Amino acid sequence: MSSVHNDPSSNGTTFDGVTVTVDLIAGDCVIHSQRPGPCRDIPYRKRFHSIDEIQGAYQVQFGLGVTDPVAANVARALKFAATQLMAQRKEDKRG
Repeated sequence: MSSVHNDPSSNGTTFDGVTVTVDLIAGDCVIHSQRPGPCRDIPYRKRFHSIDEIQGAYQVQFGLGVTDPVAANVARALKFAATQLMAQRKEDKRG
């Protein structure tokens, strides 16, 4: 069984160069982006294992987003992931 995180281009949602993949079954998300490196951009991945982690990271990135446009895009991606996971959690409680 493959994870949705393995192919962000077909399974993810992109916010100006920052892609987020959300695994509703596992209840996690991965942020995929590019970080500046010495010679070229370096791929960056960060996994968040719970809604609490996502919300904490969102608060930090939202604050940084005031001066850093990449952080603002990461905050938008994290908000999207949290919304998706909370909606799935509500459906699971109903059903």
